Amino acid sequence: MSPVRVHIDTDPGLDDLLALAFALASPELSVEAITTVSGNASLEAVTENARRFMTLADAAIPIGAGAAGPLALSRIDATGFHGADGRRGVEIAEPAARAPLGSARELLRRSLGERGVERVIALGPLTNVAALVADEPELFANAEVVWMGGTLGSGNVTREAEFNAFADPRAVRVVLESGVRLRVVGLEVTERVALRAVDLNLAGARATARGRMLDGALRALFCAEHAFSGEPAAYLHDPCAVAASFAPGLFDFQRKRLLASDSEGRERGRLRVDRDAGHEVHYAVAARESALTALFLERVTEWASDARAAS
Repeated sequence: MSPVRVHIDTDPGLDDLLALAFALASPELSVEAITTVSGNASLEAVTENARRFMTLADAAIPIGAGAAGPLALSRIDATGFHGADGRRGVEIAEPAARAPLGSARELLRRSLGERGVERVIALGPLTNVAALVADEPELFANAEVVWMGGTLGSGNVTREAEFNAFADPRAVRVVLESGVRLRVVGLEVTERVALRAVDLNLAGARATARGRMLDGALRALFCAEHAFSGEPAAYLHDPCAVAASFAPGLFDFQRKRLLASDSEGRERGRLRVDRDAGHEVHYAVAARESALTALFLERVTEWASDARAAS
């Protein structure tokens, strides 16, 4: 079968970098374009991380810079977790030559139209996706959005809200109300898919620039999570969404109708089930945790040891 054509909208971000490596390492996917959005760090920082990663990956994939802030409400970031550079100082070499950046809106429009993208994998706030959905929903007629975000349980920013939903809840509301096909992989699942210290040697087994980046990102996640929650683990939040885009059988999904609270205050970013909401989404309620971590490690280790990876 031909690979699934995907567009990745992301805010790299440590686990975003891991997710990008996972996507490029997975033969089931053809990554057609990447767009960036403010989230884990400033738009400038996350876009720089995407550009550096693509150079490391030796991948000629177009990159477009998108929204520098949410559709509405105040802007937040996760620099306390990911660092001001979005990668806690993890070394990724600068590109020797910098191709011009495109517009995220135009690149996403082209992906859905000319390139026939079948899935948009959204790893950050839904700002870029929502902006296009609001104006041209017909572009998404043949595509599904796979989003890492939200929770119906305990949040990681407030008691009720996950970061990507909290960062731009108006965008979540726009996408939910649009009728676009949406598959949600939230904290209930991703907080159960984690790597432990014993796994680090696998991802850093090869002495290549890619291997060093992966090892550094995983170790940085361990340090950040330990400081944040006291748990020495690297949660594979964004790689889970990548897996859901080509191996949905690794998850259990239920059809749910959701509402998002898009006002300031303690309810900001909260998702809740409402039977009167307009459209059903596929919402992940469980995952094959050990199978996911094994698949991730297998794929990224092979990617790190590719002959094209600089030593």
